[in-house]
Amino acid sequence: MANHLQKIASLVLILGVAALAGSAPKRPFSHKYHLTVVSACENCHTTATTSTKADDNLIPDKSACASCHDEIEIGEPRRTGVQKFNHAKHVAMGSIAPLIAAAVKGNNYLSKEIPSATSLAAAKDSCNGCHLGIPESENVAAAKAGPGHFPHMADCLTCHNKINPPESCKQCHVESTPNFRPTSHSADFGDKHSDKSLDKTSCATCHGKKFVCKGCHG
Repeated sequence: MANHLQKIASLVLILGVAALAGSAPKRPFSHKYHLTVVSACENCHTTATTSTKADDNLIPDKSACASCHDEIEIGEPRRTGVQKFNHAKHVAMGSIAPLIAAAVKGNNYLSKEIPSATSLAAAKDSCNGCHLGIPESENVAAAKAGPGHFPHMADCLTCHNKINPPESCKQCHVESTPNFRPTSHSADFGDKHSDKSLDKTSCATCHGKKFVCKGCHG
């Protein structure tokens, strides 16, 4: 009887371990590690340097992983609010990190969330200049919960600094797409945006630092 119970207990333990193994989370993707294996981002993101459309899928193809991985699942690219973007043109420009650093130093960076001096200094090429922090990124899945390593609008505005919303917004965004307007711009925003609780410094990313009420209410 005791032996029988021991066998049942062992079976339960084995099944429990197997169940845990089957439900274990997938290992997060580490850019930091993979950049020690390949010499450049383009080795994996092979189409990035020639892409001219924002909706191009720049996620590496399975063939790029086949030399090291027998089986791998590759998800869909993250959806962004940008509808018009030319990677090929921006890759040719080189790193824009020095321009961002200059904007920060001159108090012309249009966001309260300032990129770290460390990530700016480390961005030596065009990929890292826009996708700040990628060389140290160890969990792509976690980054998808927020802006992650995608360029922030304030980064783009260091060069695209002729701000005249909504016309200037349409250079990259399509007005009919979801999230074209900030979430704060709800249906009753016209009545509430003069409220004292509104942090007007947050308006600078879309409207610039020199905006006046008459710019919209002419």
